[in-house]
Amino acid sequence: MNYCRNPLSLGVALLLGLSVLAQTTPANARLITNSQYPFNFMIPNDMNSKPRVYGTQYDCKIRVAEDGRDNVYQAFVNGRFNNPNRAISSVACFQSMQMCQRYLNFMRGYLDFTQSAACQRGYANIFDWFRGRD
Repeated sequence: MNYCRNPLSLGVALLLGLSVLAQTTPANARLITNSQYPFNFMIPNDMNSKPRVYGTQYDCKIRVAEDGRDNVYQAFVNGRFNNPNRAISSVACFQSMQMCQRYLNFMRGYLDFTQSAACQRGYANIFDWFRGRD
């Protein structure tokens, strides 16, 4: 069998296919950028572990070194995954309260259950309390 007997019908079929494709793809379709979802690169492959903050721009050691202890916003998130059931906690630092809040929202969507999530201005190392520092 030769399906290409009439090249005109093949061309018409091709044009119809392209027009259907053009109608199903919105004209204003855009690629998702990292500025819209800035934390996705931190998600581990198993999707059941805490995001990888260490060594990124959201690592508190890096952020505090660049901006100072009093000029960062620190996020604390505590929650869990249900399958398997395990607790997760995450601490990250940001240049603005808006980015800190965005991280909390990201984590609320990522975890199965969020027990606590908060942002504070300034860096607080919880181990400083044990060492006698404020």
